[in-house]
Parts: sequence; structure tokens; C-alpha cells
Amino acid sequence: MPTATKRDYETAFTGLDFPVSKAAVINRARDNGGIDREVYAILSQLPDKSHESMEDLQQAVRAIYIAGGAAPDSLPL
Repeated sequence: MPTATKRDYETAFTGLDFPVSKAAVINRARDNGGIDREVYAILSQLPDKSHESMEDLQQAVRAIYIAGGAAPDSLPL
């Protein structure tokens, strides 16, 4: 079950400009400070592709949680 919150991801994603690469997402999350270990672990699993929108990025994060066995209704995004 995920322990990161919606707020953890909102903080991590603050200031992103789209389209955005996986590396840029991780760097921005680190620059924003206070990145949760779970958030970093999930972001590290993002596909190496450009994310075209916030919805696209959030969908990729949800897919990682679901692939790891998390119930869809327990996701932080």
C-alpha cells in the first residue's frame, strides 16, 4: 500500500514545464526539496520518454503503482 501522499507528488511536480523528461522530473523533485523516498523510488521507475502533460505523468506514476500490486483506489494520484 502506498505511503506517499498526493501532497508529496504535488510538491515533487511543482514547477515542471511540459513536455518533460524522466531526468527533468527527478531533478525538479530533488530541487523542490523534501522528496519522499517512495516518491523518488517511483519516479526512478518512470519510462525514459517525454511526458507531454501533467496527466500523462500522473498516469505513468499510477501505472507503476498498479504494476507493483497497489490497489487502484489506494493510489496517491
